[in-house]
Amino acid sequence: MAADGTAAALEQIESLRFSHEVRLLGEIRRRFGAIPLMDFDASERMLDRRKRDLLGDAVRITEDLLPDVHAVYRTCLKRAGGALLGDLFVQQSPSYNASVFAHDRRFDILVHSALLRDFAPDELHFVFGHELGHVLFRHNAIPVREILAGTEGLPAEAARLLLSWSRAAEISADRIGLLCCGALSAAAGALFKTASGLPGIDTSRVLSSFRRQYDALEKQIHKDADGESWRRTHPMIPIRFKAMELAALDIIALACGSAGFSKRGFQGVDRQISTILSALETVEAA
Repeated sequence: MAADGTAAALEQIESLRFSHEVRLLGEIRRRFGAIPLMDFDASERMLDRRKRDLLGDAVRITEDLLPDVHAVYRTCLKRAGGALLGDLFVQQSPSYNASVFAHDRRFDILVHSALLRDFAPDELHFVFGHELGHVLFRHNAIPVREILAGTEGLPAEAARLLLSWSRAAEISADRIGLLCCGALSAAAGALFKTASGLPGIDTSRVLSSFRRQYDALEKQIHKDADGESWRRTHPMIPIRFKAMELAALDIIALACGSAGFSKRGFQGVDRQISTILSALETVEAA
């Protein structure tokens, strides 16, 4: 990344945070008095317990054990600014999934073995980068699932705002994944495999399929909104793809150290993506 020093790199990365996410946090604070953050000490204890469980039940990926996978992981850490500290673990599972738990700049990432078996290195860059994006943007500090599950009588408006923020946060994390892999095709391939469970599909067919599916989804939501999709913590897969496609040229320019990245231009991309999300959420909530 074209930046001198960790601070400069982190400043560039912060510019990739989806501005709609920031606005939603401001809206939560204005309407409900505070952002429901996890207690700092409790977060540290939870990370320590998770580390113990992972060391006991999963396998830590080291350079000696899986040098190629570990090299991808180290590259992602470098592209994420170099200020994070954590381990990568793998656990046997036929599903394509990964998760991260973090406290401040410390973290542990767990990936399922099917990912390492079936994902190409550039797709793993996207997966690892996405999880590191959650750490960089401190998304773990707002435990949406726990808040919704453990808070009785939470107003529907508060739940809606928290879930809208969670979906926006996923788009921010996707951008770090795209920064790490450096190609829309790799990011789309990772999304496609995660959603379909199908490896080995030509990338050009995947890109074309996602574009058509996004158009069909947009029409279908306007035609037959059931009011339930707002309960998702993640945006629908075609929407995640569309958000990355709109931002891809700017993010890849940043990854390559090109002068083509413009913060002002990127704000225009953000507005376009925000309009897409807001329009779909408005229809679903009607």
